[in-house]
Amino acid sequence: MLALTPLADTSGLLDVNGTLVAELIAFVIMVGILARYAYPPIMRAAEARQKQIEDGVRAAQEAERRLKEVQKDVEQTLAEARAQARETLNRAHQEAAAEAEELRERGRKDAEAQVEKARGDIQAEKDRAVQELRAQVSALVVDAAGKVLGAAIDEKAHARLIEESLRQVSPGG
Repeated sequence: MLALTPLADTSGLLDVNGTLVAELIAFVIMVGILARYAYPPIMRAAEARQKQIEDGVRAAQEAERRLKEVQKDVEQTLAEARAQARETLNRAHQEAAAEAEELRERGRKDAEAQVEKARGDIQAEKDRAVQELRAQVSALVVDAAGKVLGAAIDEKAHARLIEESLRQVSPGG
């Protein structure tokens, strides 16, 4: 058997030997290669990704701002449309009320015209009846006068008697 134990006792954790130096040189070369060739593309990709994320956040903020503006515009447009609708309804209501009032006034005037026409017709009928009555009364007066006098009356006397009789018969006469 080989005695490996005494060699193991002589080396410590912090002893510098050829392996440690070779590992250090390999590590420094590896860091140099990585720093020269691997880290710059990784950093550029990370920076590009970071810039892309920032651009996306800015675009999202801008889109949100525009959305709020559009919502304000939509609300304002709706408010204007509601106001116009109210104004149109009010105007239509006023026009309908005016038209109804005009129709009432026209109906009232038509009714008054019909009443006046009826009054005129009544007055004409009354005048015609009075004339007819006068004619009948005058005929009766002439007959009665002729019978009382027993003689025929000439035209002048006849006309005079009719006028006198009518004056006595007519109201206010």
